[in-house]
Amino acid sequence: MCPLCRMQNLMAFRNERFLYQRKCGFSDENILSLYPPTSPYIVYEQSIWHSDKWDSMDYGRDFDFERPFFEQFHELSLDVPCISLHNNENENSEYCNSTNNLKNCYLCFNTGHAEDFYYCNTTGYGRDCMDMFWSLQNELCYECTKVHKSYHSFFCFQGQNLTDCYFCEDCRSCTNCFGCTGLRQKEYCIYNKSVGKEKYEAFMQDFEFTNESIAEEQKKVMALRLHSPHKNLEIHKSEDSVGDYIENSKNCRACFDVMNSENCKYVWDGIVNNSYDCFNTGIDTNFIYYSLAIFNSNNVRFSNKCGFVSDVDYSYNCTHSEKLFGCNGLTRKKYCILNKQYTREEYEVILPRIIEYMKSTGEWCEFFPGGISHVDYNDTLAHEYFPLDRTEALTAGFNWNDYEKPTVNSGGENVKACELCKKPFKMVAQELKFYKKTSLPKPDLCPDCRHWKRKSRINPRKLWDRKCCKCEGDVKSTYSPERPEIVYCEPCYLAEIY
Repeated sequence: MCPLCRMQNLMAFRNERFLYQRKCGFSDENILSLYPPTSPYIVYEQSIWHSDKWDSMDYGRDFDFERPFFEQFHELSLDVPCISLHNNENENSEYCNSTNNLKNCYLCFNTGHAEDFYYCNTTGYGRDCMDMFWSLQNELCYECTKVHKSYHSFFCFQGQNLTDCYFCEDCRSCTNCFGCTGLRQKEYCIYNKSVGKEKYEAFMQDFEFTNESIAEEQKKVMALRLHSPHKNLEIHKSEDSVGDYIENSKNCRACFDVMNSENCKYVWDGIVNNSYDCFNTGIDTNFIYYSLAIFNSNNVRFSNKCGFVSDVDYSYNCTHSEKLFGCNGLTRKKYCILNKQYTREEYEVILPRIIEYMKSTGEWCEFFPGGISHVDYNDTLAHEYFPLDRTEALTAGFNWNDYEKPTVNSGGENVKACELCKKPFKMVAQELKFYKKTSLPKPDLCPDCRHWKRKSRINPRKLWDRKCCKCEGDVKSTYSPERPEIVYCEPCYLAEIY
């Protein structure tokens, strides 16, 4: 498969945002899970899954050299209980997934080290934020995407070190700016014009945040941005790298949203070295190939959701282990194949045989097929980045989730119908308190539609050849040639902005 199809296949194994009520397979109690009630997999609540009340080694089996490996691994996965959610060291943050070190958070995903966060995705290291996407180290911010190290800023995109800024795009180290694009170290600006403190404060005193005024300002900024230059690629403090949103990295090619990385290709969302074809992988991690959600690990191939492991192939949800092949749900194990224990000598004899067998079946060096993913395509990140309808997904070999969640009761003052999808959604007390504290209106869109809207602001993770609009030099860019934005190469962009 081509690089994009390989990434699509990886993402088809990751559900971050969709949560369901179902029964725990151990206690039969109601639990929250990333697996719908119709899922064929056994699901244990998190504390039970991590306990000694069961043993994943009990499901071990011999490798059958007469059957495809993927078929055998799928059967193992149907037997070994799945963990309901992936959360660690959280407090009062039950309605979250793929998170750690949260306190008083609600519907946050892929987020860590945060307090009082609501409806945030791929965020962390902050407090008192709501409706944020791909943003770190913020406080009292709302509806921001790709914004970092900022305070009390609303409706901003691609900014850093902002304070009291609103409807700003591509601004850095700015204070008290409204509706601005491409500013550096400015204050008291409205629509890119410096107006001074007195006029700015008078403007803000008269401005009222309503859903109508917010929509109008967003239209104005979208029009203003068409007259401002955009850098062809967001690459900072990096060497010999091509992609978008690359920072402090070296020799990273066709990579997106990576930092502190070296010698990588086709990596999305990573902090990783010497790796290829990876998604959401990193932190003290090296030599990873065709895998996703691998952390603090070395020499891992064709695996999913593993941490603190080494020399692991074709395994899922294993931690603090080494020398594993085709294992599921193991912790602190060594020399295991399909969850069966071997001696070192036995392992080193049978593993080469398995690899040769998988080469003969055409399975070796391929990631798991989408049809044996634990999660259905329309619940996964693949559906966000590579959208398919039901027929297209099933034709491509993926699974589809037809389960319909019970709808929210449409009665009550804190329940609204989403203006886009028309489904009712409920606002919790914490977010109502946030709106009151920040003088913001209740949103017209449900959390899901707000998320899709934020995500749509980010360019596709795809590179095009085009010309710099100033010097006409050849550049790579995530802005396709037919788009209306003014795109500059980095030297021209820096000369213009600074």
